Amino acid sequence: MKRFGLIGHQISYSKSPNIHSFMSKQLNIEFTYDLLDISQSNLDMLIKQLKNGLYDGYNVTKPYKEVIMNYMDELTDEARRIGAVNTVYVKHNKIVGDNTDYQGFKGLIKKNKIKVKDKRIYILGTGGAAKAAYHVLKDLEAIPKFVTRDALKVNQETIMYKDIDLKDVDIYVQATPVGTYPYHKQSIIDKTLVKNKYVIDLVYRPVQTKILTYAKNGVNGVDMLMIQALESLSIWLDQEIKLTPTLYKKLKDVIINE
Repeated sequence: MKRFGLIGHQISYSKSPNIHSFMSKQLNIEFTYDLLDISQSNLDMLIKQLKNGLYDGYNVTKPYKEVIMNYMDELTDEARRIGAVNTVYVKHNKIVGDNTDYQGFKGLIKKNKIKVKDKRIYILGTGGAAKAAYHVLKDLEAIPKFVTRDALKVNQETIMYKDIDLKDVDIYVQATPVGTYPYHKQSIIDKTLVKNKYVIDLVYRPVQTKILTYAKNGVNGVDMLMIQALESLSIWLDQEIKLTPTLYKKLKDVIINE
């Protein structure tokens, strides 16, 4: 029986085990999916377990999507371009780092019919998910810009939060952990900056985050979670898994209600 897991820290809120437990029954394929809530010093141990066949694949979430790249034998073109890994597997005895957040975010935009071409978009955060969103938006001919708290990261495409200009933004992409547990009562930016704007919040639990209550309109990260999960599973099982309307409805129910 195959064994998969999610590597991260402070991830007890994750719905990924629910998704994969459901998909195991749906596909009639037995596999398990564990939450691997670890400190960075244990990453090496988990990679060794993958090499030794104790696990067959990992998803990676905050805060390890970038640092785990150092443990890979190979990176896919997508992971290298984005500069982050969220899916890990073994191929030809080599540990491969991939990124399905790209398809997840692109699928979210398509599913919700969000027009991003030529739109000025502030991406709040500079982590792995933020980087995936940035590349999707560039490919869809939007005008994305990162927003950071780290003055050392400021460049032509990155500004500080204090420099947010309401006249310079059409859409926000909220790509920080703020808004999910244990920060579910917080918003990364003030209501005055959001109240007339559209927000794509990559947080999916709770489904209505503080920043979404401030926004004129918006969408949460449920679709992205679902799509990237199925993309990862397709890679691990080496079979295409189509997100049909029926499967979409069932998975959404699993994520929101279970």
